[in-house]
Amino acid sequence: MARYERLRRSRDLDRVFQQGMWRRAEGVSAGAFPRDDDGPARVAFIAGRAVGTAVRRNRARRRLREALRTMPVVLRPGKDVVLAARHDTPELPFVELQAAVGRLLMRLGCVEPDGESTESGP
Repeated sequence: MARYERLRRSRDLDRVFQQGMWRRAEGVSAGAFPRDDDGPARVAFIAGRAVGTAVRRNRARRRLREALRTMPVVLRPGKDVVLAARHDTPELPFVELQAAVGRLLMRLGCVEPDGESTESGP
């Protein structure tokens, strides 16, 4: 399971948007920015108005959170990651969405090799 904290500050989000590396797949876009510390990865789930009404945006964010939660990966420490919903996120089959999120995280170098964590604990 992915270990991460929430990315909440707007200045941290802005840093990912402006200086981070971005990749796009069907249903989701992802951006990552390496921090200078070894703290846990921080993730933000966003959905803009292009996704649709508030109901569709909330559903898209929930689906992205669940896709990451159910993946058997561990995020690298020291990364800020933004998962952005796209217009087709709410309708995309969940298996395809989960695969797209996994591919994007691998391409951005946000996943530990072999799913092993460098930190100890439960």
